[in-house]
Amino acid sequence: MPNRRFVLWQGLASPSLERMIMTESEGGFELAGIIIQAAAGTSYVARYFVHVDGGWRTLDAMIEVENGTRRSVSLTRTPSGQWVCDGRAMPALHDCVDVDLEWTPATNTLPIRRLSLDAGGPREATAAWVRFPSLMVEPLVQSYERLGRRRYRYRSGAFSADLEVDDDGLVLQYGTNWQAVAVGGGS
Repeated sequence: MPNRRFVLWQGLASPSLERMIMTESEGGFELAGIIIQAAAGTSYVARYFVHVDGGWRTLDAMIEVENGTRRSVSLTRTPSGQWVCDGRAMPALHDCVDVDLEWTPATNTLPIRRLSLDAGGPREATAAWVRFPSLMVEPLVQSYERLGRRRYRYRSGAFSADLEVDDDGLVLQYGTNWQAVAVGGGS
């Protein structure tokens, strides 16, 4: 994998644009993104930074949403698997390995890379789900199933979407929600 990749996504289900840059760092990766989203009759700008280790396990994340007022949330996963949100322990997230940001397909790359799925049955992965625009954090049981070389099915509750990814696991198409309009990068 090149040490720096980018994706530009356009929202298909609701008006949005996003730029995400994934950079290889010592011992892991950083995902940094900016989302411009229309929702509930207003517009938002969201920024995020997610750090993962070499096994694609979330180490920490910082998310900020602005629409005239600014809100932010900071998450850290300790080596023992405990989650801390804005300085407060979050025992409900103990079984979570991944962070999943509601308004972006970027964080689907984390379990896709971490699980290294073969074709066959689904694998469950509970994520610390960050809701937008509220930035509330809750556990979300999810499953991923590999359908083909670069195709996966994502499920959570009654929701499902087929994902197409590139060779590095970056999402190119997320059902009818997002589509990559530009992908690139390199050393």
